[in-house]
Amino acid sequence: MLARTRGWVESWNRVKVLPEKELNAYLMAKCRNGFQMAKKPSRSQKDAWVTLLAEPGKTRNELSPLAMRVIGYVQGKLEEEGYDFELNLDETGGVAYAEVHFRSLTKKVAERRRRARSSRMR
Repeated sequence: MLARTRGWVESWNRVKVLPEKELNAYLMAKCRNGFQMAKKPSRSQKDAWVTLLAEPGKTRNELSPLAMRVIGYVQGKLEEEGYDFELNLDETGGVAYAEVHFRSLTKKVAERRRRARSSRMR
């Protein structure tokens, strides 16, 4: 197992024992933090990637029921909060993982509000 994927697996193994509500909150905080860190001007990033979880010895179609539930929760919350993202399930080196790709570092909701404000000012 690669060092990078080992880190993903170890991280998931540490938190998956949390009660599901706490786990959902933890993963949402992880996503928001990754998004905010990428927005820092000093980083000059146009997008961001956040790995949610990883399970060894599985394919992306074999992730555990818990993993699939929290993936669904995170996806729903990110959509609700207006993030421009895609959620990917993939596998590498015998490790299946889920990651969020923030395609842009602006929220759709914020863009809609900005447009609405500018049209009211005209």
